[in-house]
Amino acid sequence: MNKDIIWLKIYTNGYYNLLLKLNDIGITILDNKKYKDYILIKTSYKDYERIKKYLISYKIEIYDSAGYLKIKDIVKKYRIFIMGLFLGFIILLITNNLILKVEIKSPNKNIQNLLVSELKNYGLSPLRFKKSHNKIEKIVENILDNNNELLEWLEIKYDGLVMIVNVTEKTNNEENKTYDNCDIVARTDAKIASLNIYRGVALKEINDYVLKDEVILSGSITFNDEVKNSVCASGEVYGEVWYKVKVTVPFKETVVKYTGKNRYNLKLKINDDEYQIFRSRIQNKKEKKINLYKLNDFEINLIKEREYVEEDIILSEEEAYNKAISIAEEKIKLKLRDNEEILVKKVLKKQVNDSTIYLEIFIVMKENIGVVKVVEGVNPNDTQSDPESIR
Repeated sequence: MNKDIIWLKIYTNGYYNLLLKLNDIGITILDNKKYKDYILIKTSYKDYERIKKYLISYKIEIYDSAGYLKIKDIVKKYRIFIMGLFLGFIILLITNNLILKVEIKSPNKNIQNLLVSELKNYGLSPLRFKKSHNKIEKIVENILDNNNELLEWLEIKYDGLVMIVNVTEKTNNEENKTYDNCDIVARTDAKIASLNIYRGVALKEINDYVLKDEVILSGSITFNDEVKNSVCASGEVYGEVWYKVKVTVPFKETVVKYTGKNRYNLKLKINDDEYQIFRSRIQNKKEKKINLYKLNDFEINLIKEREYVEEDIILSEEEAYNKAISIAEEKIKLKLRDNEEILVKKVLKKQVNDSTIYLEIFIVMKENIGVVKVVEGVNPNDTQSDPESIR
């Protein structure tokens, strides 16, 4: 059977007369539909050529395709999208099986070079195919056995096209010597707001003012002005810290307004590169991404494009003033950590001109101001004698 099946639209009021003529010239009619001013005939493309040749007095046009031709039309219409998907799945297969980059997580250059050489011996290097999980475990075991004096632990895993190697070196106890005498000192000038002592001796009290690097908690335990023991002081010290923030806000600003016109698109993402499937019909747009499929570094995303326009607005003095206060608070809040907060804010200076408002704002924050400082010196528990006492 001929696969090139089409629907013909033949304009006529003589339904039965047309069917007789088609039968006389040997046309195979697979289906037909009668309408007021025309008839739809389902037949082969080969018979369509014969109909045009013999029924020259009729107006005839191809209404739709079916079968194989229908598939060809669909493929032709959506060829860019289909090619994009096809390319995406090809890259997906490569992503699952190819190593593009090797990252060795160690600051030691000698260890990095050692592992690069070892991995290369087992076929694990850029532009080589990945190994199975079982083979990776055997490779890790062999590398650790061959370098048991240098390596404590090794892990090899894949993240898309990247092979990540995590490694722990064997440590030398001498290099990990700990210090017994530590102080807690002030990170910045402040007034102490709260003090929680876990270990050590407090040299300052709540409401005392301290300067940067001044000792708040000491690790030296003294008796009669003589150091009897040394510990590493620990505790929480919160202080009131002062900031002066300067902010300038223009009265004229540009705002974004959405028109309500939305369009949808598709994007393929491969590593950090993105490929848009259809040409966008919106010039000024903001995009919202909806992930449809993701595997490692390959993604298929549905993109919602929202059209917007930009408009200039003029702020009143009060609006500009409030915005400046908000900007100052946001700048300070970027510094905030757990249990830290803004205590006081006060405008010190306000200056207004034709186009801007300028504020200087005094802000007091409650911050964790304690930092550890190692104290170098002789440990009071050290049994070595003073040379002067030997005389």
